Amino acid sequence: MDVKPAPMRMLFVDDEPNILEGLQDLLRRYRRKWDMVFVGSGQAALEEIDKGHFDVVVSDMRMPGIDGAELLRRIQETKPHIVRIMLSGYSELESALRAVPVAHQFLTKPTSAEVLENVIERACRLQALIRDDKIRGIVGKLQKLPSLPKVYTQLMHLLSHEQSGASEVAKVIEQDAAMCAKVLQMVNGSFFGQPRQITSIQGAVIYLGFSMIKNLALSVGIFMLGEQTKAGGFSLERFQAHSMLVSALATRILKTDKRQAEDAIIAGMLHDLGKLVLGLELPHEYALVAEKSQASNQPQHEVELDTFGVTHAEVGAYILGLWGLPYPVVEAVANHHAPGRVPQTGLDILAAVHVADALSHEIASEAGDAREVFRPVDSEYLVSLGVADKIEGWKIMARTLWTEAPFKG
Repeated sequence: MDVKPAPMRMLFVDDEPNILEGLQDLLRRYRRKWDMVFVGSGQAALEEIDKGHFDVVVSDMRMPGIDGAELLRRIQETKPHIVRIMLSGYSELESALRAVPVAHQFLTKPTSAEVLENVIERACRLQALIRDDKIRGIVGKLQKLPSLPKVYTQLMHLLSHEQSGASEVAKVIEQDAAMCAKVLQMVNGSFFGQPRQITSIQGAVIYLGFSMIKNLALSVGIFMLGEQTKAGGFSLERFQAHSMLVSALATRILKTDKRQAEDAIIAGMLHDLGKLVLGLELPHEYALVAEKSQASNQPQHEVELDTFGVTHAEVGAYILGLWGLPYPVVEAVANHHAPGRVPQTGLDILAAVHVADALSHEIASEAGDAREVFRPVDSEYLVSLGVADKIEGWKIMARTLWTEAPFKG
């Protein structure tokens, strides 16, 4: 007899009774599949968490006594597996920034029913990505991840208002030296196919566009995390070079579809995010994974699955999903080694990242860098998408990109 899985448990926290009542009405349709608890204070929330298991906490920011930031901080310390979502008004931005290190995702009040339902549904689906409590606990305890980098968070708030201009965005970026360097490197390099001579951050913002700036801010914050990675043999320089090459190649593969190309930029840049997380939190075990991969000539993600019960692809997707990145990005990161497990009918972000990742490793190996075992592009998968005839052109594109210094690790 099939046993139905236990319902997801949700905890909603707000000190305003009318808002709690509104949430109960809003989510009434989910009462058969979700076990929902509604409380009016941070202290009451902690007491409920002490009494039983919860999967998701949605908390208001401004509350007397234990406010939202402090509540999520305590939950992070004691129950790191719980998905932590913060609700805050735009006027509360300064205080809400206190929650950046502890909140998985922010929602601006007032939040529509559709947005709240979508975020919670995604959080529930993402829980299924990683069923191993040990790995979920590792992700939840990280101090810099899975919370969004501060510059990225500030930009998201700023760019959510149509009246924001390039000068305001530039001022935020100029507060972060690493971000400034990355923006100027991108805009003046051949990353996008046409080098530019731009020396001001504001000029770079105008040329790259707000969407690209947000993506770069996110990638810079993540690459800075890599400087702490202690895994034996891990090279941040090589990691960044590979990530940038995959991003550039995936973007060019999808160049005829601007929206998909923009999402491919960040999916390619962050497709191996899980490697940083595993290397940072499990340095000794992850060093052994790398050694076993080389000794057995088995791809690293397959050794990860044998060792941890999960691969870096699922770990990275789990984090990006908690951050609220677009679902196609999360899907591409989660499945870039196994694209066939997702039903597809044509070339999309997942296909582009899979191809770009495999070709990037192949081209690096041809150039003498055989430090990581890889699987070639899934040719049957390309046939099923009707794009097998494009692979040689993509290889030429990859070789051309490889000759450019920023992509060599």
